Amino acid sequence: MKRFRLLSVFVLVGFVASGVARATTAYESFRPGMVAGAAYTIDALRLHPTQFSVGQREIEHKRTKFDGMSPAAVTAYLQKKDVPVVIGPGGLPYLTDGHHTISALIACAQPDKTVYGHILANWSDVADAEFWVRMQKQGYTFLNDSSGQHRHPSELPASLVDMKPDSYRGLAWAVMEAGGFEEIKPPAIFFQEFYWAEFFRTRITWNDADEADFARALQEALTLAHSPAAATLPGYKDPQR
Repeated sequence: MKRFRLLSVFVLVGFVASGVARATTAYESFRPGMVAGAAYTIDALRLHPTQFSVGQREIEHKRTKFDGMSPAAVTAYLQKKDVPVVIGPGGLPYLTDGHHTISALIACAQPDKTVYGHILANWSDVADAEFWVRMQKQGYTFLNDSSGQHRHPSELPASLVDMKPDSYRGLAWAVMEAGGFEEIKPPAIFFQEFYWAEFFRTRITWNDADEADFARALQEALTLAHSPAAATLPGYKDPQR
């Protein structure tokens, strides 16, 4: 259960630490001195990830969606998505949610890569060590890599394009899309699908290049998602209810 040691704080995250309402919808270009609640715009490539890996299936799904939208529709979608950022030491913007959406934006054919969101917290005045203590305490980072190993924050990739693919994160997203568990949106919980990915990692194997084999794994995962073994995971749907 070590992988899930941060789960206990997530219930409080949305109501205590991250309950910052966006103060305005008047977007401003990102700057290090922005206060919590301020609405920002920034080029996607300037954002720093707070996780090591991504599910390529989700990114490809969203990339295709972006490619089929008008530029105006993409802008409206991204404003509604409203991704949160924590400003860290050196004034760096750390993305706490929306890694897959923004990765898809970077990968898609849309020329405008502008991201819209709000400042969740400004901790630019603290030392690196204290910053990452806060990030972990509030559940604003997920430090398992694509093989499920816990890593030090200093090893996080510097850019969204440097995150590694994790097939189990892709499986977790597919299970959620199929109704296997309930999506809990931030600020109530961050990194929900990663906790499910870690649950499936020790229980299911498949060839991710084989769609038929993935379909088989997905069915196994859906069964597991409703089992008692998954009952402590965020978004669990009790089959008896």
